[in-house]
Amino acid sequence: MQPPRHAPPTAQVASGSLVSRIAWFFLFAIPLAVVITATQLTPSGLGFGTHTQLGLPPCGFMAATGLPCPGCGLTTCFSHMVRFEFVEAARANPFGVPLFLVTFFTIPVAGMGFLRGTNVIDTLERFHFEKIAIMLALCSISVWFIKVGITLF
Repeated sequence: MQPPRHAPPTAQVASGSLVSRIAWFFLFAIPLAVVITATQLTPSGLGFGTHTQLGLPPCGFMAATGLPCPGCGLTTCFSHMVRFEFVEAARANPFGVPLFLVTFFTIPVAGMGFLRGTNVIDTLERFHFEKIAIMLALCSISVWFIKVGITLF
């Protein structure tokens, strides 16, 4: 009778798995598509509305309320960021600057994760992604409140 075999740790089992490679592929391809798209857009001089160049309608929240939505100016910000126009990017939507940086730096991290076959969850934990996500959420809410306050007053 053979002794029972113990399964390797989860991280080792999942590290080269097909699921991890698929996740890395999407974490590479989607941000890359966003950055490439931003290079093809001309930033709106209004600080928002650049997304209409993609055939999207104007902001429905702004049309209905007269107030900017949390995403107003993000596409404009990204199109400035790819041109290294940091001041204009921050004017369009200050939240977009750190969001762009996270988006941009996800590309090489995901590319390396895909090539090495590393576990996605382990990598996200190593980068303390939960803290980055919380920081981005708080930044988004703060910027939106400020933008609404400026618009109202």
